[in-house]
Amino acid sequence: MNKNYLYIGGVALVVGVGVWFLFFSGSSTAPTTAPNTTTSGETRTTTVGTQAGTQINVPSAAGPAASGAAGGIIFKIDNGPVAAATFIQTTRPTTTIARYVMQENAHVFDLAVDTPGAVARSVSNTTVPGIAQAQWAAGGTTALLQYIDGGTVKTLSLTFPPASASSTDRTARMRFLPDGITGAAFSPDGKSVAYLLTSAAGADGYTALADGSSAKKLFSLPLSQLVLSWPSAGTLLAYTKSYAGVSGIVFFITTTNGSVTPLLYAEGISATADRTLSYVMYQTTPSASQVSSSYVRNMKTGINTSISFDPYPEKCAWSPTAAFGVYCTRPLSYASQTYIDGWHKGTDSASDGIFGYNFQTHRSAIIAVPGGKDGGIPSDILSLAVSPGDQYLLFIKKDDRSLWGVRLGN
Repeated sequence: MNKNYLYIGGVALVVGVGVWFLFFSGSSTAPTTAPNTTTSGETRTTTVGTQAGTQINVPSAAGPAASGAAGGIIFKIDNGPVAAATFIQTTRPTTTIARYVMQENAHVFDLAVDTPGAVARSVSNTTVPGIAQAQWAAGGTTALLQYIDGGTVKTLSLTFPPASASSTDRTARMRFLPDGITGAAFSPDGKSVAYLLTSAAGADGYTALADGSSAKKLFSLPLSQLVLSWPSAGTLLAYTKSYAGVSGIVFFITTTNGSVTPLLYAEGISATADRTLSYVMYQTTPSASQVSSSYVRNMKTGINTSISFDPYPEKCAWSPTAAFGVYCTRPLSYASQTYIDGWHKGTDSASDGIFGYNFQTHRSAIIAVPGGKDGGIPSDILSLAVSPGDQYLLFIKKDDRSLWGVRLGN
């Protein structure tokens, strides 16, 4: 199993104007539309590192770009390898912080991206060697860390106190979730988690508090290869793992009773939805000899509209302030129809640009190009995160898992 990744062009616009133009200024052929208790592990509490002000590879996050063109909007945060990163917002003073967990040892750091000359601060030095995959809950208070132990996928929840710019409390709680979790997703408010376990018939879905406690079985499906997300408070989105030419399905799952509603059927399909379930973005790849196509489905009207720059839904992040806005990464050069399959396997790679797309106006624009005049270096981007006020992006470069920031300027 790949330790680094568990699979369970144009000219850049002026960013401040480009993002405002996309998100705050004011039909094609589509796939078939469908008719309309487990035991968690021990809990442990530990007081972790208090190395405030530890310097780690941060020349000046809020100043000129750490690498690339002077004065660019892209800056390096850490050399990596970083397993996952998110933003947290503190008050008194108001500060935007990048919080990230290291892949090699699970140590956690905070960096104020809007403070010139800031240095990273250690949040946790609890050591878990060899993180294969990680994700953060909204607000950065909980992280799920997955690693391989003797061929078994282990999942650890690491929970921190709420962020505060002046807080000195570094007490974190650790709790192990069941072995063998094949997919997980935090709720939009970060207080709950849903996860999948393989069953004899396919997969069972559970919900629990963010730390894995109070788990309950929600649903069972005769499908074993699923990708799970939790876009809206009462609804999960799931789809069968995509592969060119292989039929798949997208469906909603209600978190109150586990009812399943099929949404879309197509070959090589993947999808993501916004927090109000107003829009579903999806891509289909009929076969290796046919062009992949991306669409946005307006859930109110039922109209499917093609997206010109053909984004991969799993490489997108929704705007937290504009319900109709999304940021996506996409290769700047030609990518084959089966590129995303090879990308999952680690055989295909390309330099990405970062795009913005407005679902109301159907306008897209290039927000930043790593390695160009925006700063940074050419990057195959693994994951993308957006700050609460649409002021910054975070991305992890896939090959070395270095962590970078992008100043949006709103």
